[in-house]
Amino acid sequence: MSSLVAPLRPAVINADRLYVGLGWLAGAIGFALPLSIVGYLLIEGVGRLSWDFLLLPPMGYPLGTAGGIAPAILGSLALVGLGLVIALPLAVASAVGLSEYADPAGMAAKTMRFATESLAAVPAVLYGLFGYTVFVVFCRFQISLLSGALTLGLVMLPIILIGTHAALQAVEFELRESVLALGVSRAHAVRRLFLPRVLPSIVAVTVLAAGHAFGSAAPVMFTASVAYARGVPALDAPVMTLPTHLYYIVSEAIDLEQAYGTALVLVLGLLCTNVLALLLRRWLER
Repeated sequence: MSSLVAPLRPAVINADRLYVGLGWLAGAIGFALPLSIVGYLLIEGVGRLSWDFLLLPPMGYPLGTAGGIAPAILGSLALVGLGLVIALPLAVASAVGLSEYADPAGMAAKTMRFATESLAAVPAVLYGLFGYTVFVVFCRFQISLLSGALTLGLVMLPIILIGTHAALQAVEFELRESVLALGVSRAHAVRRLFLPRVLPSIVAVTVLAAGHAFGSAAPVMFTASVAYARGVPALDAPVMTLPTHLYYIVSEAIDLEQAYGTALVLVLGLLCTNVLALLLRRWLER
């Protein structure tokens, strides 16, 4: 019995193989580029990693040729932590209002979604200039941890808002109808059913937003960072951060070995942040 399907022409088969090969090549390049960056930093910077490098302040002359990066680590953690305290409640509350109370077809909801997506795409340096103008100059918070945290909060807010809103929108329509048909108030349903259901997604997007803010130099360069600081970070005082410390060392050509070590710590911190987000999401989804 002859086949009812005509065999493919050799040209079609060769074209399909070409497209498959190009797809694999593009994927391999996309995987190899970040892997090569991490590998290069490991080769150049692993020799600098030590407990002294992680626990001591910068030393030497010029400053940064010896010692470590402890104040930069503390400053970055303080900025991101305080920024999350500011951004997370506002982002989640805004996402709940946009998803559960606003008319999805209304002009207000569409405008807010468009504005939020636009803010997420704004270059980080513009956040820095806005933070300097509003928080440092207008509000007179000066160059300080508070100004930098407020600016980083603005950087993280649209990312968390978009992720939380998408997670709430993914809640089954049947569940919403059933809850409201039983006479449960919308506020109670959001607090006891919807938010716990999307908690893994909220945690994941929050950790990713924190990782993005942790590696940003421009927003804090104008609002919070200085070349050298020591002691426990204070709200009214400037702080060191890993990205700006790295920029200072490289731009002044102080010590490339210190720069490679600092960059390696920064990249490993971001990688650990992404892995933590993935593990937290899987653990909460159990």
